[in-house]
Amino acid sequence: MTPSRRRTCPWVLLFLTVMAGAGTLILTTQTPTKKYNRSLVTMATFSNLPVVTSPSSFRKVTKSLAELRQSVTELSDHVLFFNRVPKSGSEMLVLLMQWLQGRNGFRHIRLPGGNARKLNRTQQEELVEEVTQKVRDEAVPVTFDRHVYFLNFSQFDRQSPTYINLVRDPIEKAASRFYYARVTRNPRNPDLHKVPTIKPRKFSTNNFDQCVQLQHPECIFKSGKIYDLTIPYFCGHYDWCSALNDQRALERAKANVERYFPVVGILEELNATLALLENKIPYFFRGIQTIYFEDLMEPHHNRNRKRPQHISRKTRQHLEKILDTEYDFYYWLRARLLQQHNEIKLH
Repeated sequence: MTPSRRRTCPWVLLFLTVMAGAGTLILTTQTPTKKYNRSLVTMATFSNLPVVTSPSSFRKVTKSLAELRQSVTELSDHVLFFNRVPKSGSEMLVLLMQWLQGRNGFRHIRLPGGNARKLNRTQQEELVEEVTQKVRDEAVPVTFDRHVYFLNFSQFDRQSPTYINLVRDPIEKAASRFYYARVTRNPRNPDLHKVPTIKPRKFSTNNFDQCVQLQHPECIFKSGKIYDLTIPYFCGHYDWCSALNDQRALERAKANVERYFPVVGILEELNATLALLENKIPYFFRGIQTIYFEDLMEPHHNRNRKRPQHISRKTRQHLEKILDTEYDFYYWLRARLLQQHNEIKLH
């Protein structure tokens, strides 16, 4: 190699080095920002900027209280509440439940305070807490019974028990109360509508037909007045729930039945009632038909055998008009029961 050629090589090498450095700088400034996405996402997260991330990047968080409540069923399947309608065969059904508790592995509790059916807000909360505490104390499913108007447990942030009830023809129930007043030792019992606090022998009449026809105070029903009839046991504790022939009370009672009462029995349709209880709520009522037909046979418990069995047609026609919404509710419940019974027979 000649001397002149050897002198030019360093310049060439220097030129190539400078160009390579410039190229690296250009490439660096033009590189896309994808390699910095992780840091940008972190910054955006803390600055509340909307960022699209892959599903695997989401953090697992504890469910909120509202979400936990939504995951709990509205009705408890291990707590049953029989808020008994008076003079409708309820003692017979309670007796059957007491016999079934050992066989089916649950505990039946009779709640005190049945003379107070319409409760104020504080009394309602106390009853909810009493039921809740007893459920916690027991190691097995629990059933309760008490004469009390329908109580909405969800208003007190508690899971509702499953409700059941048993109703009766409104006129037959009114007559039953009338004759019960003549044999009871406690005329102040709330089952005795407007019964005067006098001895039974001093009643103006011992005949229900005469009482209705002569318009004695204990046999008078007027629209808008407050009575302890059937609808309040499904409507609730508002004053209008107890007002006779209040359309709002009727609609609320029907809505509550559909939502909270899988079975409302009819005393005049007892066979269908027992079959439906055993089919719809088998944990508590498995074997109820066998026990009834083999050991009880008829609803003789709490029966007043001195009561005349006949009520005149005139009395019935008069009271059916006055007890309009009570009969609307009764016939609706009866149709519902028979439809449910037909459905279980088809399966």
